[in-house]
Amino acid sequence: MSQPHPTLTQQAAAVLANYRKNQQQAPLLTDDLRPGTSLDAVLIQQELLQQLKQPVWGWKAGLPSEKGWVMAPIGRLQKGPKCSFEWPASDYSIEPEFAFVLGQDLPARDEPYSEQEIDAAIGKVQLALELIIRPYASDAGAEFLDNLAAGLFNQGLYLGPEVTASPAEVVLTLRVEGQAPQQFVGKHPNADAKAPLYWLVNQLSQLGIGLFQGQAVITGSYAGVWSVPAATPVQIDYQQLGSMQLTALP
Repeated sequence: MSQPHPTLTQQAAAVLANYRKNQQQAPLLTDDLRPGTSLDAVLIQQELLQQLKQPVWGWKAGLPSEKGWVMAPIGRLQKGPKCSFEWPASDYSIEPEFAFVLGQDLPARDEPYSEQEIDAAIGKVQLALELIIRPYASDAGAEFLDNLAAGLFNQGLYLGPEVTASPAEVVLTLRVEGQAPQQFVGKHPNADAKAPLYWLVNQLSQLGIGLFQGQAVITGSYAGVWSVPAATPVQIDYQQLGSMQLTALP
């Protein structure tokens, strides 16, 4: 029996997955495979995770812009003293964030969720690092929807200790062994760090996608992208809230 011909979504995801598996940056997809809308891109990113055989441990989200939706599933979740990245490198890119970990399911439904319902579903807040990947070659000419289809630079999430708050501003200190400490006045892109979470829950619900207990949602970096050296102990302090200690490894 002949196999059904893969859809354009499946073909696009297969190309991106093949480069990821081979630890290579991809060229721009051909015109027939490039996403034309946010929905096209989200369908590709969903299929990409399946082809990488990664479960959905959570989501990254931001408020939508004129360019499109800001959302991507997270396929790798880590904690502990070692933080592994997909590709070997001399240094790695991270973003300091807070993660909202669900304590109960938020299944897809017709009626929008209220902020109060979403707040009630949050089980805990944890310090977190988004682990960054650059899936396209630097000269590929990738635009917003191309990056959305490839997962918005996400290759996983590192979770730190539980904390009692997720303020809009927090003083961050990056301590890399052998280097002078660096301090940052961290600011969330939105006045409320939960605002993108509220949007994400209802946008996913409209697409028939629910969120589940234990999944973690990150909503934006407090200090942009940091570069840390491989195989070197790192400590990140979030003012008086808590700290993370880890070593980045391939």
